[in-house]
Amino acid sequence: MNTADEWLELDPTTAMNRWYSECYESTSYGGSAGRVQHWMHRSLERNYTPQTQFGSVLEVGGNLGEHAPFVQHSFDRYVVSDLSDQLSPVEREALSQRGMTFEIADVLDLPFEDGTFDRVLNTCVLHHVSDGERALQEMRRVLAPGGTADIFLPSDPGLMFRLSKKLGPVRSARKLGLADVKSLVDARDHRNHVGGLLRLLKHVFRHDEVVKRTYPIPGMTWNSSLWTCCRVQKNAAGQTSPPST
Repeated sequence: MNTADEWLELDPTTAMNRWYSECYESTSYGGSAGRVQHWMHRSLERNYTPQTQFGSVLEVGGNLGEHAPFVQHSFDRYVVSDLSDQLSPVEREALSQRGMTFEIADVLDLPFEDGTFDRVLNTCVLHHVSDGERALQEMRRVLAPGGTADIFLPSDPGLMFRLSKKLGPVRSARKLGLADVKSLVDARDHRNHVGGLLRLLKHVFRHDEVVKRTYPIPGMTWNSSLWTCCRVQKNAAGQTSPPST
């Protein structure tokens, strides 16, 4: 499958799976785009050190474990989860070496009891899901009272985000002759608007402490930033937020 026309004839599921297996690594983790990706992962771990301890941790949308090398804090249990298991033996062993395990789990219906995890995190999930509010509710549900949630939100469709994408992944895709395919992948992949997701996050975690930090400059709007990291401290009383109707 070497031409854009051939890619465009694939059904959406096949095309997306193929893009992630054949093109995602080279377009998103190569060159300047790769350096930005590493910065993104590090920003989610900001202020955590080896002296920081979490009993149990859940990473949702962990894909192939790309975030694992950036985790600095200690833990007793760390679960990397995703909708399906695409790990190679090498990737699975890399997680095992870090004391992490993989489980299949849908963020819209997490198979864990209430308050199971001391930390819940995701690197880039909410733009992809069919129901962002439900995903946030599930992450809050499985978070223990007093626990911490770290939520990463790309500033799509902000101006700075789109410019960065053109200079990085889109340019890499163009070199492969797949710029049009990349634009279709993005349209299918990022279905949710960052402004709406931030409003939903504020609602779902309204009983909790939420600290937001934009990158590369703190305090900017989503339209003039690349991404936002939201760190949530769930209230220790475990007050619940009723499901939205």
